[in-house]
Amino acid sequence: MRHYGRETEKALAILGEGQTPRKLIQAYGEVKLACIRAQQEEASLYPPDFFILLEDAALEVIRGDHDNQFPLPLAQGGAGTSLHMNFCEVLSSLGNSRTKGQFKAHPLEHIGLYQSTNDTLSTAVILMSFRLLEEIESKIIRLQEELVSRETLYQEWVMTGRTEMQDALPMTLGQLFGAWAGPVERDRWRLNKVRERLRLIPLGGTAVGTGFSAPRKYVFAAEKALRRITGLPLCRSQNLCDQVAHWDSLAESAGVLGLCAENLIKWTGDLLLYSSTFLGEIPQEEQQFGSTIMPSKANPVLIELIRGLSLDVHSSADLVKRYASEGQLQLNAYLPFMAEHMIRMGEKLSKALSTASERLLPALKPDRALMEEHLVNSSALINTLREPLGYQNVKELLPLLRKAGLKDRQELIQWLSQNSSMDLKELEDRLHLHHLTSGGKI
Repeated sequence: MRHYGRETEKALAILGEGQTPRKLIQAYGEVKLACIRAQQEEASLYPPDFFILLEDAALEVIRGDHDNQFPLPLAQGGAGTSLHMNFCEVLSSLGNSRTKGQFKAHPLEHIGLYQSTNDTLSTAVILMSFRLLEEIESKIIRLQEELVSRETLYQEWVMTGRTEMQDALPMTLGQLFGAWAGPVERDRWRLNKVRERLRLIPLGGTAVGTGFSAPRKYVFAAEKALRRITGLPLCRSQNLCDQVAHWDSLAESAGVLGLCAENLIKWTGDLLLYSSTFLGEIPQEEQQFGSTIMPSKANPVLIELIRGLSLDVHSSADLVKRYASEGQLQLNAYLPFMAEHMIRMGEKLSKALSTASERLLPALKPDRALMEEHLVNSSALINTLREPLGYQNVKELLPLLRKAGLKDRQELIQWLSQNSSMDLKELEDRLHLHHLTSGGKI
């Protein structure tokens, strides 16, 4: 049975058929349930038996039992009025179809009473986005833990540190993973802080934030009911005109998600180099055939998947910020577009983070022997001998070293004892792991 009505049909004729995303249906259903309960508390708007039926209908919408009744895409003009009307029509029809009594709910005179699209949809988008940030934060925490565990695991694996794409100084593989964990830790902190500013809701502000037509008792009851329904620390804004008109808080949240994506792009860019045939120090297990014509070719498919998803997130973050800047006077008509891109960002970033933690990191197989070989044949180790040997002497040793074809540090120590003024004991001390990677003067 179709429960949406004439106004939704008009919207479909304008917008074309689509599907309102599940996450927003759930959030908007929770907002409407809170409003219905507040209406009943303030004005006893519904007969008791009908109120129970209406509550049940709203709970079913929240659960996802009626998603096919919400066929509107989020790419819509009108600031989401079509979507609000869709909800009012569906809830009134669901309630009316179940009652045997005389009372019939009207989409606007009852279900939409004391409300505007501008305060209810806004609240639903904030609620949905708050949960999205919580979900992403949990995945960021998982990635941070995986990186930090490898910082400990590889704390004695020495490798070449590189700057400007050139060999520089020794470091440990553990230090590399620890450095990668740093931006992820900051992402975690930023996500936590930005949620504090996103929890303010405009519910009760109605059309322009003045609270027109909404009784004070209803406004407080709706806020309280929504907190109880969602279990989230939502709080009615003390500046409702601002909260209805401006979306910099959502743009800030999008920016933080964009930063998470940018950090993934940088990290996976490093991994592309480390896993390439040019370096090969951190190869990954083959995931699938890499070519239909070259049997021995393997592709960095997980790295490329994460990068592709992250670039998508970065693009959506820019769009949300642009939409937020396009509000005019007391309203931003592009809120449905912002909601669509917040959902898109959440889905893409969630997949990228899960892929990183659950598939990419376990597939990395660092090659300790190759790292050692690269290190002893690079300038990195002898750069650490600048103080005892002098800048110019170290520079003159480098071309000789590159011709020596050494395999490990012991061979390098022997070679240096024969080709420099340092003896074996001094070289052993200065090329010890702790001296090479722990900082400070040797």
